[in-house]
Amino acid sequence: MVSRFDDAFNVTWDDPRDAESIWAIDRIHFTHPLTPLTQDLYTEVVASSWATPCVFVNGYAYFKDFAPPPTPQEVIERGATVIWSEKYLPLVKEICARIRGRNYDSMSASEIVDLLPTVFQESAEAFSYPTVVASAVMGPGMALADFCDREIGPDGPMMVTTLLQGFANDSIAAGVGLGELAEFAGTIPAVAVAMRDRNFDAIPGAPGGEEFMARFNAFLEAYGWRAEEWCLAHLPTWIEEPQTPLYLIGRYLHDPEHSPAEAMRRSVEQRKAMAAEIKSRLPKAKQTEFQTLLAAAQPYVHVSEERALWQLIAIGSVRVPVLALGRKLVEMDALKQPDDVFYLTLAELRNRAHQPKASSQLVASRRAEHTRWEKLSPPLSVGKPLVIGDRPRISQIVHRFFFGLEPEQDESDVIKGVGASQGVLTGRARVIRSLSESSALEAGEILVCRNTAPPWTPLFAIAGAVVTDVGGLLSHSAICAREYAIPCVVGTGVATSRIQDGSTIMVDGTNGTITLRVPD
Repeated sequence: MVSRFDDAFNVTWDDPRDAESIWAIDRIHFTHPLTPLTQDLYTEVVASSWATPCVFVNGYAYFKDFAPPPTPQEVIERGATVIWSEKYLPLVKEICARIRGRNYDSMSASEIVDLLPTVFQESAEAFSYPTVVASAVMGPGMALADFCDREIGPDGPMMVTTLLQGFANDSIAAGVGLGELAEFAGTIPAVAVAMRDRNFDAIPGAPGGEEFMARFNAFLEAYGWRAEEWCLAHLPTWIEEPQTPLYLIGRYLHDPEHSPAEAMRRSVEQRKAMAAEIKSRLPKAKQTEFQTLLAAAQPYVHVSEERALWQLIAIGSVRVPVLALGRKLVEMDALKQPDDVFYLTLAELRNRAHQPKASSQLVASRRAEHTRWEKLSPPLSVGKPLVIGDRPRISQIVHRFFFGLEPEQDESDVIKGVGASQGVLTGRARVIRSLSESSALEAGEILVCRNTAPPWTPLFAIAGAVVTDVGGLLSHSAICAREYAIPCVVGTGVATSRIQDGSTIMVDGTNGTITLRVPD
């Protein structure tokens, strides 16, 4: 375990053996530090999904010897998509509904805090089923990418991943659902005006507003419980702050050219064109093997995005009991505001529930500490450097195509990354570090961010291109950029720190480069 650390990520270990091959989950999914309570939650998630040691350094999660979980025998025998739809998905839905459905308001603060360990275990269990399925379908997708790398060349993996796009999946469905709500709002003049003026409070009382809100609330019930990113439980969901999806609906309403439906049309066209190009470049002797691999990999995007949806719902659902506890502690003068709970550990919350007159200074200092951690650029590994080439071949493939391999950068005006979606675009960069900043993104601008998760997907319809710090060809950012048929470069490691907000840059999604200081 880590016994001491500072802002420079200098670490002292209780056991020197722990310093060997510790590397960051931050550089895979979790691009933000976790609050103390969320660390408690994530510890349960790690134990349930990966059964590997995890430590937190300045709030950032690091794994030791991370590897995908083993595939259960029933998944091998029945198939990942079958076992997911017939057994695992119903279980996940039931667990998430149970977490949200208890009458926490009727409980005391002590009763809720005593129940939270069980809630965290439930959330971790719901998170684990999609993890197992994703690992099972991940293999064929990566085998296909690896095959095309060998047989077609360096651009082969990106070309073939395009063939997995343009089909229905939950991430694209959320964007399409917002687009359909925009179309419906356009048929109701009073609602359309309220959308244009961002006067969302006026919608329910406007003529036709009640029907629009009924449809909107149905959308929120399906997609509004998602956490903003994996394990960022301290951030509000769309259920709590519906202004974000309403803002996106308004954007689609008044700019139909940047809508999910139009993006889906482009994606299908791109997929068909790419199929013809791959066929012309692939040796005839390899065509049969290619088709077999493609068929096996076809479910990847659908299952991966449905997996992401429910993992995020499993995390977002935890906010219901946690905030109920926060409200109870505010009533007891143990906290100043409900979301203070996220800056205390489970043990500390238990003490607050029984001794409510504790000082508020601890929460204030933790909030300030977390804000400082957010500004850090965490290293890929701590302790012994991670050498991908020394890991087993399957681990090397996972790192390359899913997690991404950060290239070495120099001081030139060109940032290198992974070309994830074809095309070249010169435009204004908009650096977005959280969805709360998403209203700053204008149509056609280049979205520059650390990473994306499904709630970010509707922004891809607005953006002209996407650049990320982390990720590989099969990461969420890459998948969604191809779905929306816009240029994308992932896995740069430095985009959000080196690209200035508002600057003009050129994104080459085919060759995986970003050119800085391009004249306006």
